[in-house]
Amino acid sequence: MNGTLGRIPVVARLAFRASLTGLRGVALVVLALAPTGIVAAIALADPGDAATTATAEGLFLSLTLRVIDVLVLLVVFASAFRSEIELDTLTYLTTRSIDRAGVAVGKYAGALAAALAILAPAALLPLGVAALGGGTAPPIADPVAIAAITVLAAAAYGAIYLLLGLLSPSALVLGLLFGFLWEELVLLLPGSFPRVTVLYYLLSVGARLTASGPLHAFPTVVSLPAAVAGLVGVAVAFVAAAAIVVRSVETAPQRITA
Repeated sequence: MNGTLGRIPVVARLAFRASLTGLRGVALVVLALAPTGIVAAIALADPGDAATTATAEGLFLSLTLRVIDVLVLLVVFASAFRSEIELDTLTYLTTRSIDRAGVAVGKYAGALAAALAILAPAALLPLGVAALGGGTAPPIADPVAIAAITVLAAAAYGAIYLLLGLLSPSALVLGLLFGFLWEELVLLLPGSFPRVTVLYYLLSVGARLTASGPLHAFPTVVSLPAAVAGLVGVAVAFVAAAAIVVRSVETAPQRITA
């Protein structure tokens, strides 16, 4: 047990490095910075426009959270296990003095750190660019809310995508269906249906932490503690499920042994 705990940080460092190196890491950074480029273009086209800050917040809700975060988190977390399973390199970790549950926790921690290294600055930069371009300085609650939503989104979505990467070679397709169909369509349904989406609780966090503006506009009856608890619960439940599932995962599923 002590050997496993002591090696989880090693697995996390390996996962962090693998997530950020190479062309994939560069592509994810470029994708995450797209809203910053849009806000910068708006600020240059109309310097001093006080509405630029509201535009930056609106882009976070419509583009960053709903599209860019989904794509970045899906790529980072789904590939944490899937690439090793298909290349038959998972055995190099599991033959050491760390069980597979520890590998799952370490990979989740490393992928989470890598995802936040990309997404957290990219989520906050548009507000800074808007302010520098003459937009109204946002109240401190707005960047706090954006940072909180980004961290909680990475934790909850990341755990779901980590499990998908373990369960299916089609994890990317399933993740896209979940992120762009389930999350968006169920959120539009009446009654309590939206509460079975992660996005409902993320938007509730923004509404509860802010007093006005785009982040506050989402109608919710869930309190801030309940929204945070729900998101943390999703993260814990899916990481625990991954730690259980990884014990029975076969490596190199498409390899044929003579």
